[in-house]
Amino acid sequence: MLSDVLKPKAFAGLFSAAPSIALASLGLTAGLMSAQKASISATAMTAGAVGMIAFCTVAALLEKKTGAIIGSGLAWLSWLLVAGLAFWIFLQ
Repeated sequence: MLSDVLKPKAFAGLFSAAPSIALASLGLTAGLMSAQKASISATAMTAGAVGMIAFCTVAALLEKKTGAIIGSGLAWLSWLLVAGLAFWIFLQ
């Protein structure tokens, strides 16, 4: 019932547009600001993408075992830790 109300397929377009928006944002940042700011933005996007891979992996592995809420929470924590660590490593 909840899926009928929330219409998860409606969010698919939003998430599939993210790479295009990221590239446009990088192009505008490089053109209007500086290459250094664009480099920092690209680093942050890369760290977020690495974190998203961790999120998807943990969510896929834990969702059936722990349930949706606990699995999602642990997946979110894995994204936070991995993305934060990647961002910290990249900016050293």
